[in-house]
Amino acid sequence: MNRFSLVGLCFLSLLSFNRSRAAIPVVIDTIKVFDESVPPLEAKNRTLAFARECAIQKAVPELVATSSLISDMRAEIGKTGEEQTSFSIFAISSQAGYIVDETVSPIEMKPGNGVIRYHIKLKAKVEPTKGERNPSIALDLQAKNNYLHDGEQLILTAKSSIDGYLYLFYFLSDNTVLLMFPNFISKDNFCKAEIPVQIPTAEDQKRGLRYVVSAIPDRKVTAENIFGVFCVNKIAGIDQFVGVKQGMALVTGGDESFTDFQKWLANVPLSQRVEKAVPIHIVK
Repeated sequence: MNRFSLVGLCFLSLLSFNRSRAAIPVVIDTIKVFDESVPPLEAKNRTLAFARECAIQKAVPELVATSSLISDMRAEIGKTGEEQTSFSIFAISSQAGYIVDETVSPIEMKPGNGVIRYHIKLKAKVEPTKGERNPSIALDLQAKNNYLHDGEQLILTAKSSIDGYLYLFYFLSDNTVLLMFPNFISKDNFCKAEIPVQIPTAEDQKRGLRYVVSAIPDRKVTAENIFGVFCVNKIAGIDQFVGVKQGMALVTGGDESFTDFQKWLANVPLSQRVEKAVPIHIVK
């Protein structure tokens, strides 16, 4: 398996801080150094994810502590660097704040001495979370198998503690987001309390809905994540996301999908929703 980032330097400039919870503008100037065995695209994606994490941490440092602990726990149990990055940005954004707008300067790559240095400048606006968690809202989300071979089918099971609506997103290794559920066949995403739901159902599979995973060609293992969002009410704007389509292989959610997801989630107070992350490893 490829080695991951050796060094991460982050220079942060906070432009303003508004206690009223308005969007907070932040500038991140960061350099990340990788072993030359790391594919350039993977290094680029990790550098951008690292910059985004720095932006949220700087904008709302008083809200990041809990999610940072979650991320540190993941790191301690030996997960891949790629999965740590993806889980960390999700944990921090769902607990502390969302990047609702961003501008990324061209990433500069400088190889030499057996390493690759990536330099990126990110201008972002971070909107802090609103409200407090409702402990009565819980989501159990699991994959039938977290380790899949290229071309295998992904099956999930979800169970909520109360009645509400389930949304599933697939976070790809290029930092883009695809909508898994609801979709063109399973349009009704209402879930009843304590009743397990298989996604896709056996009936949906007969109708042609299958989630088939694909490994990235130059990697032995591709680490990606599924993020579930459960809410007591329907969340508007779901149609803006790229979703699964019959007979089509989707490899990216589009450049704007990450910030679109963050803006979408920012509209829902913490008291009305809960999130769950499920890591997926695809083996060639």
